Amino acid sequence: MRRLQNAKKQIQQAKRIRKNRQEYDALARVIQTHPDRHETLKQLEALGKELQHLSRIKESVEDKLELRRKQFHVLLSTIRELQQTLENDEKLLEADDVQETRMDTQ
Repeated sequence: MRRLQNAKKQIQQAKRIRKNRQEYDALARVIQTHPDRHETLKQLEALGKELQHLSRIKESVEDKLELRRKQFHVLLSTIRELQQTLENDEKLLEADDVQETRMDTQ
């Protein structure tokens, strides 16, 4: 009877060991699919450099955009000034024409 109980305990222990090994093997397969720490650190470093590069590009583009906005503002202001000058010139010409017409009719 005691031998039977020992055998049952050994079987349960063997089953537990087998189950643990299967879990270990499954975890080991999952772990093997991922890159090791050294490779991961290299990838992180590369991504960090790329991020810095893209940040510099973004900053450059933003600076150019701001410059273009200022240039566009100056252009619009100049156009308004030219329009105002043209309108003033037209008014002066009309006034001169009216004055000449009055002189001619007198």
